[in-house]
Amino acid sequence: MEVGPLAVITGGSSGIGLALARRLAVSGWTLALVARDAGRLEAAAAELPATTTTHPCDVGDPAELAALAATLTARSDGRIGLLVCNAGMPGGAGALDVTPERARRVMDVNYHGMVGLTRLLWPSLVTAHGRVVNVCSVAGTVALASSAPYAASKHAAVAWSRALAVAAPRDGVRVLTVNPGPVPTPGFPQTALVRHRLWRHATVTADDCAAAIERAIVRDRREIFVPPFWRLAGVLQALAPGTVARLAATRPGRGADR
Repeated sequence: MEVGPLAVITGGSSGIGLALARRLAVSGWTLALVARDAGRLEAAAAELPATTTTHPCDVGDPAELAALAATLTARSDGRIGLLVCNAGMPGGAGALDVTPERARRVMDVNYHGMVGLTRLLWPSLVTAHGRVVNVCSVAGTVALASSAPYAASKHAAVAWSRALAVAAPRDGVRVLTVNPGPVPTPGFPQTALVRHRLWRHATVTADDCAAAIERAIVRDRREIFVPPFWRLAGVLQALAPGTVARLAATRPGRGADR
């Protein structure tokens, strides 16, 4: 049985999740990494200088999510100090070519998984006076036709995370909403952006994003954009949607999948 508050990280086998796990490991946290690929989870855990358990799980599957929550609750003695909801999948389609099945799947992973695991682990978070970190996306603040299912799922995630941040303090839990710009990771390579002479400056590394999250936790922030200039995207979307549409049309690649 793991003793003391535990940090649970979904999408913990690579990218932002693993980068944050590395930072938490040297800060003395006990870690539970969650992802679909058992092999990649084991490889990630092997490099971390902290007590780490691995939990293969498809967060878009309610049955797997319930089993995961039961395991984590038992192993943490009902005390979870940090839940990082970072698991995500790309949309891989636009507004006019996405299939209903694909749209549901993206929503299940990127939104319903976040909501479901948070609700299942809520009693353990309350007991530990813990914190929830929801890794959403700047795509949750703008609308891009070429990445409609992803953007829709992230809009839902951002809205829910912001609402949770209002409700959670009454139970002694704090919530941080994180909106990264494009982050090149194994699941989201951002190949076209990285190769573009202008748009590559809009990307952020997984480690820089993890560092920003760590700082925001220490400073008890409620919401951050990484890099900070991406906050302007949401403002511009609200004030001048036509301008955002024209800028999006110049962006290489497919949408703003993180």
